[in-house]
Amino acid sequence: MKKLFKIGIFLFILSAVILSIDTHGSAGTDYSTIRVKISINKTSIPIVVSGSYKIPEAGITINSGSYNITLNNNKVRIHGNGTDKTANNSISLISQSKNNLITIKGTIYGDIKYLGDMVFTANSGTLLVVNHLPLEEYLYGVVAYEMSNSFPLEALKAQAVCARGYAANKIKTSGAYDIVDTTVDQVYKGYEPAYQRVIQAVNETKGHVLTYNGKIISTFYAASNGGQTELPGNIWGGGAAKNKEYPYLPQKDDPYDLENPNSLYQIIFVPKTVAGSQYDAPNSGLGEYIVRIVNLTTYCNVRTGPGTNYSIIGSAYLGDTFTWLDSTTNDKGETWHKVNYKGSNGYIISTYAQKTKNDGFIYENPVLTDLQNRAYEKLKSSGKNIAKATDVKINSVNSLTNGQQRWPGTGSRCYVTANANVTVQYYPTGSSTLSSNTNLALVLELMKKTSSGGYSQSHDYLNSNLSMRGVRNAQGGYEITNGRYGHGVGMSQRGAQTMAANHNKTYQEILAFYFPGTKLTDINSGQQVPEPGNNPTITSSKYTIQNSNITGLSTNLKVSTFTSNISVQNGTVQLVSSDGKAKTSGVMATGDKLHLRYKDSGSIYKTYNIVIYGDINGDGDITIVDLLRIQKHLLNTSKLSGAYLTAGDVSKDGAVTILDLLRVQKHLLGTAYIQQ
Repeated sequence: MKKLFKIGIFLFILSAVILSIDTHGSAGTDYSTIRVKISINKTSIPIVVSGSYKIPEAGITINSGSYNITLNNNKVRIHGNGTDKTANNSISLISQSKNNLITIKGTIYGDIKYLGDMVFTANSGTLLVVNHLPLEEYLYGVVAYEMSNSFPLEALKAQAVCARGYAANKIKTSGAYDIVDTTVDQVYKGYEPAYQRVIQAVNETKGHVLTYNGKIISTFYAASNGGQTELPGNIWGGGAAKNKEYPYLPQKDDPYDLENPNSLYQIIFVPKTVAGSQYDAPNSGLGEYIVRIVNLTTYCNVRTGPGTNYSIIGSAYLGDTFTWLDSTTNDKGETWHKVNYKGSNGYIISTYAQKTKNDGFIYENPVLTDLQNRAYEKLKSSGKNIAKATDVKINSVNSLTNGQQRWPGTGSRCYVTANANVTVQYYPTGSSTLSSNTNLALVLELMKKTSSGGYSQSHDYLNSNLSMRGVRNAQGGYEITNGRYGHGVGMSQRGAQTMAANHNKTYQEILAFYFPGTKLTDINSGQQVPEPGNNPTITSSKYTIQNSNITGLSTNLKVSTFTSNISVQNGTVQLVSSDGKAKTSGVMATGDKLHLRYKDSGSIYKTYNIVIYGDINGDGDITIVDLLRIQKHLLNTSKLSGAYLTAGDVSKDGAVTILDLLRVQKHLLGTAYIQQ
């Protein structure tokens, strides 16, 4: 009894962090339409119309064809395809069918197709272009570019919820537009029906946003957080007071982000022992002058001649050194150094190639070069007479540790300096004899302080796109690490990808991890148009068809019996098993999926999960194995997710608890059967 009590307490605590769906909050507000400013800055814009559009300012309707929208003397004109009308300062194209599309040529993203209405307005000498469309349709053009159509479906669903919440908070009743189509808000590139996975993710989360205390939250997200989510008060200022405004955006470790091999992460090894090791400054024999690769974090191209119009023959990496042969300036004013590249003549642009005299100690490791320069400066400031930095020899790096935090006292693992202790020798000016060993305490800049008191990510050898920098111990030395692509607040897109792909997490679980304490809430977010044409639908008189699940199936139900009780309109269906393979025989089981497809294209409109309550292991029956699966879930040794989690909720109260375990037990004993 005590054990059961402990399990109950455990489940109560667990339920506090799992998202629930609130179907009432914010439902009264109309979020059905959003106005998006299209990034194009011209006085003449060619468009292609597919379908019929009313132009109320001109009292006409135009049909499919090519047109031009032009601005002249602050008046807007549409002409082409037998039409030539001018309005005072604005022309609106109002779609007469949900299947219509407008292609705008020459946006910053190229020629883009758009759903909804389009308004062209004279604005400060150019045309202001604003797309008016249902919020759900807008999301088709956001999720595909903030993530990728290739991402796992559950990750795309999490992105759809985040993007929907962000956009909903931007909708207003004043001004010419609500949101722009760039990273200033969210990247939006119109409508692409080929992105069926994205469309499915938006459709299956229709109207869902995250709320906290009844308000739609700021669902911030970024590509990668470097293994730790960041506090909003650190990134955007305001400190602890700002953090209190966003209690659902905590600072926490994110192992999923680090697990993803696509998360950008830079590591530079720094050896403890330098003298006599492979990292020692070599006696290069490269000639009187050398060219050294600098000012980049990866590599630059080596070409057959002095210009980017010449062929690439190889790559030169940060710290590489080559024999200098000559320098030349091309007709563009670019200086290129001619070097000996693997026995052949190669050219490297001077932006990344530094010509220097080949004498003294020249290190290929960029951190050792940095330490050498700082050792030289410190020795000179202490009164030592040394001619140049390359007269300083580094024998060992005795310690390398994190220095000043970027945001002290907040727990953030972002550092702006690293502290080093090194042992060096040097050639005094005019002497060919090295000095005795000298220990020096040095400070490396991981970020440079700006004149305004902030910090710049620009750096000589650390990737300037990444901002989470620090030091850690490694075998034989140390590592300078550099991660976090983006601000790091809220959801990591790479972390969400890993959670869905490698850990079978649902979008609800992904959102609960990144936005703890929030609720999924339904809002009025407008219609959906996944593909031009009539949308397919399914009905059944025997089974219950919900937003994304089909329930009401009996155990050991034959596939043929199930499919015979499904009616399809304007489309086709395909049943697949949990491994994605077509299923035409056998019995139905939890984890099977029913794809609803368009009749003409065959592309997927929507996918339904098959759920048989009590069939936790997905074999179509309820057995002792299912009882053990619930037990493992409650003991946290093997968590259920997706359709299997739903199937475990046999009491249908929204959570898998000890009560569900007892219900399955009673079913097996024959004292009370589970109702489907």
